[in-house]
Amino acid sequence: MRDILRQSNFDLLREINLIKKTLDSSSDSISDELRPYNDWVLLTWSELQNKTVRNLQDLDLREDVILPEILSSTQSVTIVFHEFNQRWVSPVLRALLSDRLCLKLLRWLHTSHPITQLIPIAIGDGDFSSLPAPPMPTIYFMPPSAQRELLYLPLFFHEFGHLLYACQKGEMDIFVRNLQEKISQLLAPSVQHDDRHAQIEMERRTAIVETWYVWIQEIFCDAVGFVIGGPAFIHAFSIYLRMLGRGEYRLPPDQLMHRPHPVTWLRVRLLADFAQRTGCDAEAKELSNTWNIIASAMDIIEDYYGYYTPDFLPTIQQTIDQMLTHATPRRFSKQEISNTELVLPITSPVRLLNQAWYEFLKDAEKYPTWEANAIDTFLNTDFPP
Repeated sequence: MRDILRQSNFDLLREINLIKKTLDSSSDSISDELRPYNDWVLLTWSELQNKTVRNLQDLDLREDVILPEILSSTQSVTIVFHEFNQRWVSPVLRALLSDRLCLKLLRWLHTSHPITQLIPIAIGDGDFSSLPAPPMPTIYFMPPSAQRELLYLPLFFHEFGHLLYACQKGEMDIFVRNLQEKISQLLAPSVQHDDRHAQIEMERRTAIVETWYVWIQEIFCDAVGFVIGGPAFIHAFSIYLRMLGRGEYRLPPDQLMHRPHPVTWLRVRLLADFAQRTGCDAEAKELSNTWNIIASAMDIIEDYYGYYTPDFLPTIQQTIDQMLTHATPRRFSKQEISNTELVLPITSPVRLLNQAWYEFLKDAEKYPTWEANAIDTFLNTDFPP
């Protein structure tokens, strides 16, 4: 057993040290915004190395009585290292100086809320998503082209909603369970039967209620995106998703069960409702009309097969309002969503992102020149939270 443990720990130490060499070679690409994340990675690496060296030192004692303890420690370090190697190292290894655009916005976003101020951030390549694991760092993912422009940066605000939820999961889950209970009551039949059909219907109702555990979280994050970003979030959300095919508008019932995200058309409906209730009537109307026109062109009729009905809306509205009140994300100001000419110095990233969409929608052909200057200004401006 001792030989097996020595072999495993030496192999582990070899990999750990190899990672450090690779990290050192990437140090020139670490921006100030990524520095806290990089420091966390180096600290984690140091802890893994120290524990592995300690295992080897303990093995040199040649005390059989502590072999079970060394085995347990070796397994623990191995599991943590595999996760570290697979998830946490790559944002440093892929780091580019051009990452500053995303990282600067995300650093400002984290600073805007007291519960996230100390959580390091990093970015990775992929579809829009995030890996919130407070108090550990949060990795945000974005397609490579979107990382180098302004228009889709507001979608990070949705992902920030997931971090706010994760930071306050216990309290948030209470709101979600209350929603599930109310939906269950709305779905309950007025007359109870005891036959095979009734059993099937009960299983269907249970699946709907369970599915809403994750759906309401996505709808909450859409609301967070709008609360922070205003119309810029609506434009980014709509244009990014509206041309991805029929599946964004309608899915068969067997694909709805336990689906991580609601059908996008339902998210659009609820986002438009929330925007309208917040006073952005024009943006809400444009959002709904655009998706209705595209759906009509594809001959798609809206149907969620019982996973959503208009009876759910008041309960959903109440739940989202409660969750936002508890989460307290930063809210856009009227000045930040104004279409007036952008005046320097820029007061906030939200102001810049809304102006970017205004400029793009006004003249898409001339927009790239405007954006290049705006990005340069953004990178050289310090923003208060």
